[in-house]
Amino acid sequence: MKRLRDMRLHMVSLGCAKNRVDSEKTLALLQSQGCTITDNPEEADCLLINTCGFIGDARRESVDTILELAEFKKANPNAKLAVMGCMVERFGKEMGEEMPEIDYLLALSDSSTQEVYRPENVKRMLEPGVVSAYLKIAEGCGNACSFCSIPMIRGPLKSRPLNAVVAEAKELVAVGVKELVLVAQDTTRYGADLKMKNGLVTLAKEILATAKPAWLRIMYLYPTLITDEMIDLIAHEPSLCPYIDVPFQHIHDAALKRMGRNETKKEIVELVAKLRRAMPEGAIRTSFIVGFPGETEAEYKALESFVKEAELDHVGVFTYSAEEGTKAADMDDDVPENVKEERAARILEIQQKISLKKNKAKAGKTFDALVERYDPENGLLLGRLKTQAPEVDGEVILDECEAKPGEIIKVKIKAAMEYDLVGVPA
Repeated sequence: MKRLRDMRLHMVSLGCAKNRVDSEKTLALLQSQGCTITDNPEEADCLLINTCGFIGDARRESVDTILELAEFKKANPNAKLAVMGCMVERFGKEMGEEMPEIDYLLALSDSSTQEVYRPENVKRMLEPGVVSAYLKIAEGCGNACSFCSIPMIRGPLKSRPLNAVVAEAKELVAVGVKELVLVAQDTTRYGADLKMKNGLVTLAKEILATAKPAWLRIMYLYPTLITDEMIDLIAHEPSLCPYIDVPFQHIHDAALKRMGRNETKKEIVELVAKLRRAMPEGAIRTSFIVGFPGETEAEYKALESFVKEAELDHVGVFTYSAEEGTKAADMDDDVPENVKEERAARILEIQQKISLKKNKAKAGKTFDALVERYDPENGLLLGRLKTQAPEVDGEVILDECEAKPGEIIKVKIKAAMEYDLVGVPA
């Protein structure tokens, strides 16, 4: 294989925002050692895939991508195919045995059968013009949800040192990033393994004081660990987006118990009410799993009723799929696939109406919007409000606007759709 300084590399990053951060650091490290990054797989000497192994659909996408990129080796016999990420962490040995197309398996953890690669203390290669960037604050997870394979893939909670996170935040802001989005499998546990008290609050305050991002957003908050101090900070700090991303997973007590969750319906309802009082103009995002083993019609109906009554701002729905090695995988997966799909579709249909109602209520009002990008295909300038997270929520279509990406402008909402808004400069 060519030396790094002579190598042309093409990378495909799959999966979550945390994976994207790993990919950006990997690209930056390889480029710093002389590697040339190319968007064209046909001219690459090395084809690198950062895989996702969280659920079955993600693993299938990863395998399909590996096989797709392997095709380019036929035209360029000297090209090498390397694979990293969650699938390697969990199924590296099997992949090495069953996929001869792969030349290198790169692991983030120690293993005698894989090469070890840790792009922790390196800068990142962001896409040109990016104004919003994810900032990973921890690896692994200390929760014991019965359906989740993350602890097996990424291990227990490992918080990054506060000074390292703040230093990276400063670097991102220095290169023009306007919005920092804190991510981890569970951001509320940040610092617990470092013996920090109120670690997430301490970190957020330090980032705001030192890096001074225009916007700071926190994702993936575990419900029972959201403190009053945290709510107060998010509600009153001008640069902190009034946005709570808190995956409830279900609402029925029996279902929550089988899922290994620590909260109850009563606690979830009380938390939503508390958040609404603290942030009446803020947004709450959650996700649910339907069709979990043992989910009865009554349990599902309780979830449906909650979605109708709570009128949350953003809702994602997943159908349950058994993950090998988890506690739930030993349960009888007794909900038929067609029932799972029907339940998911019904929740999304209900939420779509709620979302349209909430968006219509914004018409005629003025908000701060981050101008994010220009969509050349449709000739549209697009932005987001503080109540819209990147990629997972809707956007604001900016009409009659000449602002540039990265600017934060006042926008008056003139029209609303189920998920997106239309606004003009105020």
